[in-house]
Amino acid sequence: MNRPALCSKVADVGAAAAEVGSARLLTFANDAEVEYLRSDQLAPDHRRLLYGCSSSLALDNKVGDDWLRGCTSLTALDCSGLVRLSTVGDCWLCDCTSLTAVDYTGLTQLAAVGGSWLRGCTSLTALDCTGLTQLATVGASWLSGCARLTALDCTGLTQLATVGASWLSGCTSLTALDCTGLTQLATVGDAWLSGCTSLTALDCTGLTQLATVGNYWLYGCTSLTALDCTGLTQLARVGNCWLQGCTSLTALDCTGLTQLAKAVTVGFAAAPV
Repeated sequence: MNRPALCSKVADVGAAAAEVGSARLLTFANDAEVEYLRSDQLAPDHRRLLYGCSSSLALDNKVGDDWLRGCTSLTALDCSGLVRLSTVGDCWLCDCTSLTAVDYTGLTQLAAVGGSWLRGCTSLTALDCTGLTQLATVGASWLSGCARLTALDCTGLTQLATVGASWLSGCTSLTALDCTGLTQLATVGDAWLSGCTSLTALDCTGLTQLATVGNYWLYGCTSLTALDCTGLTQLARVGNCWLQGCTSLTALDCTGLTQLAKAVTVGFAAAPV
């Protein structure tokens, strides 16, 4: 099937950049007519916006690995027009060290994202996930190493069921996480919120379907003072080193851990040196 090399709306996307050459701002607000975006047809200064993408990038359904990976000058991304996008591969926006704002309001059909999504985005301070209402699966290292991230709004993540290892690990400026929208979350991998040294409290009342958490959950959260587990009524397994190194913890409410008590599968093995 013949595919258009570069449709007119793609030109609009390029023109919407505050400075195309330095790729400071990229918007997909007018994606309704974008069908295929071919990196081999873009000017050299545009190609790095699509680092690692295949020659035919179908924006109406699925995007492969390394989309916008390592775009160190990119400061903002507007996805409000990507209303048909359902799947994105690994390393989406990974290591975009100048990125400060992402608009995900249009991604109402996005269901799955691979590993290292927004990993190492050290300038990102907040992320609004209210538009990601169909997101069900995210791979490992989502938002890990985002050292300036202070807030994450999870209220829209009502379909999120599985997240891989190292979710929010090393987010040293994160002070709180609102889990009230995570009502379908069932499985989280290793190192969830590990090394979040500014986190002071975690309200788990919305995590009513959470059944399994891997090793090093909340490991090394030295500012954590309280943990409310009353909503964790389905939690049956927690890996090693849960809450290890939380030297400020003074309150732990375990009244909701009725399944965990039956399973007796909490690990407290010493962390590797």
